[in-house]
Amino acid sequence: MLGAMRRMVLVLALVLVSQVAVADDELPLIATVSLGRSKVVIRGELATKAQRAQAKQLVEQVVRDVQRRFARAADTPDPDITLLVFSSAARYREVAGSLTRPIPSDWGFYLPAKRIAIANFGQSIGNLRHELAHPLIEDDYPGIPAWLNEGVGALYGTAAWSKSGFKFLVNYRLRDLQQALAAGELPPVGALAEVGEPDVHGAKAGMWYAYARYVLLYLDAKGTLADVYGELRAAGADARKQRAVLERHVDDTAFRAWAKRLRY
Repeated sequence: MLGAMRRMVLVLALVLVSQVAVADDELPLIATVSLGRSKVVIRGELATKAQRAQAKQLVEQVVRDVQRRFARAADTPDPDITLLVFSSAARYREVAGSLTRPIPSDWGFYLPAKRIAIANFGQSIGNLRHELAHPLIEDDYPGIPAWLNEGVGALYGTAAWSKSGFKFLVNYRLRDLQQALAAGELPPVGALAEVGEPDVHGAKAGMWYAYARYVLLYLDAKGTLADVYGELRAAGADARKQRAVLERHVDDTAFRAWAKRLRY
């Protein structure tokens, strides 16, 4: 009985410590970035001054690029976004686990109800770019379909900064796309408009993430990404209209031929 009580006390103590550790005003403040309609409060634990400066710079770049490329100007600022970043994978998992269970990803995730994005910065700086893109794009397009939301995030996950903004690059997700193409399992492009969040984050998540990312990369290569995004936003939650937009701008045969030629 005494051993069981001790174990219970230990568990309660660990829960309380974890709750204190992730309180917004307890985690170290790294920087605050206010640009246009968005304000991002960066907190967390990064090992070096250089990492903290890099995190702030990345946030500024992502906010500027999303606002330039996708988002409309707003008359009033959006609610603050809290971005949590960690250079230690163990610390990331500790804090992530106190925010939600099960932990959705060892890379990062966004919790819309709390307006908190968290990224495993030590594993890859692309995780910060990907997760920050979610609240920024959701503020511009409330109710954005899951495939488009993850497609935009995945674009920013692998990108290179230049004076004109981010250049989106071919990345590891190409393998999932080309495997689906080779197996004859890739649906027509219009099917993207009809997949829901359970599908995008389900058993075939790798294929849907890849499909969404590379359709957007294809549109970017054609110079029509921003316009098509604007048309999808105007379609709102109407899957029929979204499908019409995709089928009007993405020739299925041409996309497949383009995707097969890509190399990573």
